[in-house]
Amino acid sequence: MASDYQEIKKKSVGLKYAANGLKYALTNEINMRVHALIVCVVIVFGFILRVNFTEWVLLFLTFGLVLTAEVFNTAVEVMLDHLAPERHPKVGIIKDLTAGGVLVASLIAFIIGCIIFIPKIISYVF
Repeated sequence: MASDYQEIKKKSVGLKYAANGLKYALTNEINMRVHALIVCVVIVFGFILRVNFTEWVLLFLTFGLVLTAEVFNTAVEVMLDHLAPERHPKVGIIKDLTAGGVLVASLIAFIIGCIIFIPKIISYVF
């Protein structure tokens, strides 16, 4: 069963839809804005503390991990709010699970950031 959306999608580039999704997440989800702000701050500190190429690669992988997890979390929340607008214990569990995925990604990013930045901060200060 083809929907109107599928017909429209065949005629245009999917990049537009992806950009719309990112725009939605940034405008409607405070956590996405917080993560994006942290990414910007880490990039600035990366330049100040002279992060090397390998460290940049690791940082950008972790940026992608966290931001992707947050986008998926937002997608699941929007979908569940649409499909089950009434309060349901299973919906709550699913939302908690996706939020937990974002937390895991964020903790991994934090640990990698500490591994990269703490030695640089110590050598910068002393």
